[in-house]
Amino acid sequence: MDFNDSNPRYVPIDKLRNSDVFTAVNVISNDIATNPIKLESDNVNHLTDDNFSDLNYLLNVKPNDYVSARDFKYALCANLLLTGNAYARILRSHRRNKPMALILLRPSWVDVEMEDLTGQIRYYIQDNTHDPYYLDPEDIIHVKMLTTNGIIGASPLYSLVDELSMQKQGNKLLNDFFGSGINGSAILKLPGDPTPDSRDNVRKKWLEANTGNKTHRVMVLGSREEYTPVEIDTSILKIVNSNDYTTKQIAKAFGIPVSRLGLENAHTSLPQSNLDYIQNSLDHYFNRFTSEFNIKLLSFQQAKKYHFEFDVSRLMELDTETNMKQTLDWYKSGLLDDNEARRRLGYAPHKDVMSGTRVIMSNFVPIENIRENFPNNVIKGNQYDDNGKPTDEDHFEQTGQGNVVKVKTGKGNDTNGDQKLNSDADRGSGDKKDPRDSGGIQPKK
Repeated sequence: MDFNDSNPRYVPIDKLRNSDVFTAVNVISNDIATNPIKLESDNVNHLTDDNFSDLNYLLNVKPNDYVSARDFKYALCANLLLTGNAYARILRSHRRNKPMALILLRPSWVDVEMEDLTGQIRYYIQDNTHDPYYLDPEDIIHVKMLTTNGIIGASPLYSLVDELSMQKQGNKLLNDFFGSGINGSAILKLPGDPTPDSRDNVRKKWLEANTGNKTHRVMVLGSREEYTPVEIDTSILKIVNSNDYTTKQIAKAFGIPVSRLGLENAHTSLPQSNLDYIQNSLDHYFNRFTSEFNIKLLSFQQAKKYHFEFDVSRLMELDTETNMKQTLDWYKSGLLDDNEARRRLGYAPHKDVMSGTRVIMSNFVPIENIRENFPNNVIKGNQYDDNGKPTDEDHFEQTGQGNVVKVKTGKGNDTNGDQKLNSDADRGSGDKKDPRDSGGIQPKK
């Protein structure tokens, strides 16, 4: 059983002639290629195990002896978008069966076959350097775009056949308008009925006298000659400026915002546009690759604990002012230490005794510690019993650092019934107040 399209309309990249399609493929492929792939688990990020270091080297540095990881991932994604399928052979070590290299395969080299009796899937490879051979599914990375059977994919370009044809005809109309000799730049009327050779001669002499570095000079005409400039139809210019329907359709087919194809989206800010692009567009493409890497590059036991993810921090980079404010907020809340904050701001980490220290700048304390920490470590001690009730119903008394603070609960201390604090520790309850305390003014007796 052969699952391949016998008459593909958009397969080789040399057939790519549409600028919008090229932009869509280039934008998505660049974001797939430039964002690093990391291996993560529920508890550990950026693992340092030797096995995972080898996978990191293959996916982010050098997959084989011929291409870089960036070019490898770019080509893999471009093949996916143009043909609906992307293939790469996995070369494994003989002793430990570990992935040692990833070799890019052109879609035109690969046929997917299924045995009618057993249902077993095999990949028939016919490249330019080897005799034809077969690969088992576990030895080939096969990323699929639109698939209805889980075995072979289809390109988004299949849905754009009519739109691309319409755009081609529209561009041809514009080219014919500007390139046709019918729509000249001016009309020069001559007396009589000159022959074609005479007309060509007059036109040549006229252009020599009035074009190039001789423009904007005084024009001299005969008594029966008439010169009339031809105006360009402005409706054609409006068509040129508003010819974005197909661009929007191409963006829709590839699942990316129109702003990525150069059209302005006036209702969305740049940070919101980036977030929408990551969540609603790139995330689906990322998952196509990582799901294939999880089952082909990890063992069964490893795949139950770890998974691949794309690091999109580059796409979420903020402007300098916003990045500084966010970094300081994270540092003050204890999320980052000082060196991590310095790296985010582009500064080298320092190595003094306080390096790597996290701080908390907050007035909030756990509610169970409120008695020990409020207010300002003055009220401390054992003024509450085990049930949380005050031991003295009239007032709370506790020694601080040399002062006695009393919280009176009697009424009439203030016009509104508020409590008052008396912090004169050495003054007895029966002592008379010094007149100087009121500025020398004594009330009438």
